[in-house]
Amino acid sequence: MRGRSIRLTILILAIMGLSIASLAFSEINIDIPGFPEVRRGGTGPLGLKLGLDLRGGAHLVYQADVGTKLRAAFPETIDLISADETVNEYLADAGITDVETRLVNPTMLEVKTPLLDDPTRQELRAELEDSLGVMEQFRVIDTPPPDADDMEGVISIISRRVNLFGTEEPIVQQFGDDRIIVQLPGAGGSVTEVEFAEPADLQDITGLLRDMEFIDYTVTPMGDRGYRIRIPVSLDRAQRNDLENALAIEIGVIESYRTTGGIEAAKSLIGETALLEFRERACTDATCVQFTDADLGLTGDDLVDAYASTAQQTGEWTVNIQFNDRGAEIFGELTRRIVGDPTKRIAVFLDDELLIAPVARAWIRDGRSQITGSFDRDEARTLSIQLESGRLPVPLELIQEREVDALLGSESLEKSLMAGLIGLGLVMVFMLAYYRMAGLVATAALVFYSIVVLAIFKMIPVTLTLPHIGGFILSIGLAVDANILIFERMKEEIRVGRTLASSMEVGFNRAWPAIRDGNVSTLITCGVLLWFGSRLGGGLINGFALSLLIGVLVSMFTAVVLSRNVLQLMAWAGLSRRISLFSPEKLQRQTTTPGRPQAAQGGR
Repeated sequence: MRGRSIRLTILILAIMGLSIASLAFSEINIDIPGFPEVRRGGTGPLGLKLGLDLRGGAHLVYQADVGTKLRAAFPETIDLISADETVNEYLADAGITDVETRLVNPTMLEVKTPLLDDPTRQELRAELEDSLGVMEQFRVIDTPPPDADDMEGVISIISRRVNLFGTEEPIVQQFGDDRIIVQLPGAGGSVTEVEFAEPADLQDITGLLRDMEFIDYTVTPMGDRGYRIRIPVSLDRAQRNDLENALAIEIGVIESYRTTGGIEAAKSLIGETALLEFRERACTDATCVQFTDADLGLTGDDLVDAYASTAQQTGEWTVNIQFNDRGAEIFGELTRRIVGDPTKRIAVFLDDELLIAPVARAWIRDGRSQITGSFDRDEARTLSIQLESGRLPVPLELIQEREVDALLGSESLEKSLMAGLIGLGLVMVFMLAYYRMAGLVATAALVFYSIVVLAIFKMIPVTLTLPHIGGFILSIGLAVDANILIFERMKEEIRVGRTLASSMEVGFNRAWPAIRDGNVSTLITCGVLLWFGSRLGGGLINGFALSLLIGVLVSMFTAVVLSRNVLQLMAWAGLSRRISLFSPEKLQRQTTTPGRPQAAQGGR
């Protein structure tokens, strides 16, 4: 029996040590060959991750981009005003008014309309040729309204994509028949890293930011020429360009400029319309300053997979891509035609924005290729996610974006944690004052419970939101309740004259059915909440149920294993003769006289 207690003690100490170690470091990175890499850490206390309501972030609303998209390529530069008048006049006569026209490049026109039938498309093509000249290419992309399976596929892909992006506890859910809501905790704000050709003064940079009416910014020097600028709001493309131009004019020549984070970074990885295209780029010389792009008909629909990895020989980060049969045929013909030619490149566009334009170093026959370019890990991962974003079942259009401020904020979060610690401390004081040594055991169990649950939250990982915190606090009450049931049963057994060790054993056995039934019913409730929450889009419900589920499981372990084991060790250590240390009452054991009924005697 004692050997079992020793083994349990070793197990408890090992769990406690691992939990403390996981919370002692803000970031954990375990990379053992042959095992999955473990990367954990967040911006909250103890390296925990904070959700949208505690940390703030981005709120994006996407809508299925339904309709017909026409692309017409001409041999010469297009007059957009003339093309727009031709398209709108013809479609207005047909009763279609919701029309968008734009230039993809100087020789390619794009027209976006509601769904058009084939006769209307052909008549529009004829009108454009009469107005602008004979077309070299005419391409039509029809997107009908999505069905339930399409929207489910979109949610699945976006969820995987934002998880690869590294977003903490993203919320991706359907709204209506054709809209998707994406909430990205921590995606707000922007970080700009700039390096000047000559040393720059910190005061000049902060003064420039103040003149541009930025607030709550921080500027951190990185050497004598480099600076990191953190701005709490997300900068769009125009604001980024304005900041770069202002720094170049007011401070000095810029050698490198990079802005990351914010809603813009999230949008670029999710993909507004998720239209990925591969084009053949013909340059006038090897520098490729001047070029023309030709459409190949190769899109993200032809891409099977894209992922980042390291090259076996050089160790450099690369992006691996794989096409389907159709894509492999087009890509193979392209690489055969341009391999070894420094003036020919493969231009990759996402939503008509250039991602990369590599040269072809080999003839790719099987549709499998690698993109290299002195990438670091983050750059390779980002590019692979962007390539993946071209394969959504339904193209999406961003119709709403906003940054969400934390409901509590860092100061209120600290106060909430302090209030929780004070409440936990008061519970411990009560247990110590009323149950004495048994209360000390309960206090130790609560400390163990809190550390282990927080460690589990960090290692799963679970991102803390207000519902998570509510479920965690409720489970603390359940953990105390189990100990109280055990101690009260022990007290009853002590009254009838049992020894301390016997009272502990019988008390645990008699308290276990109540502990089991209460916790199992709570676990069933958690399962029901998780089931309904996942189907009704209830992120708040899921958060509460998940943290309560974890808390209940750990509390059962602490009450039944830890508390029981520690009490047994106390009894074997010689404390069994000090019964008064384990009871809040001055008990006098019941005695039995032969021939007389057993009676209890009160004590003073």
